[in-house]
Amino acid sequence: MRHLQKFHVKYGEKGLVLLGFNCADDKKIALEFLQGTGATYPAILDTSRTAERVKMLDYRTDAVPTNYIIDREGKIVGGWFDNDEGFQRVLAALKKAGLKIDEP
Repeated sequence: MRHLQKFHVKYGEKGLVLLGFNCADDKKIALEFLQGTGATYPAILDTSRTAERVKMLDYRTDAVPTNYIIDREGKIVGGWFDNDEGFQRVLAALKKAGLKIDEP
């Protein structure tokens, strides 16, 4: 999560929008996790059945957390479940989204 925060700070003014989506955790646990990682990008916590269906049917995953990069037209240009400490997936998705980037 810290690497996503780093990109949020660095590329937010260039059009990158990160949005966290958690449909699995208790609110207290989710907030403590976000505070512990220093995340300042917006995050949605919705544990409703509708949110669970969106995760399973629309995003086709049952893994949490799943990370997505969305371009300016609202298209998903990258998605993965697991840590990306080497930034390779994030960098590839940012390039695909047309953002001029440099190495972190």
